[in-house]
Amino acid sequence: MKCFRNLDKLLSNIMMTEKKYLLGEILISLGVLTEEQLNISLNEQKLLDSEGKEHKPVGQILLEHGFITPNDLIEAIKIQTKQKEPI
Repeated sequence: MKCFRNLDKLLSNIMMTEKKYLLGEILISLGVLTEEQLNISLNEQKLLDSEGKEHKPVGQILLEHGFITPNDLIEAIKIQTKQKEPI
């Protein structure tokens, strides 16, 4: 299994706060994605949406660019699902 940077800190933050972390924030915190790569993917998502093309989840775009691996995405989604529901 891949060792992620800051995993314990990230999990602690998620469990102790009401903040809902977005997928990109989690991937950056895990050290597998840069802010630049996230911005590239988010801009592509906005462009596709503005052109009326089929909406793509940001995770799919990150995978298509090779910015993250499928396992990175799975781990981030697992973490994301452990978050508290907002009040």
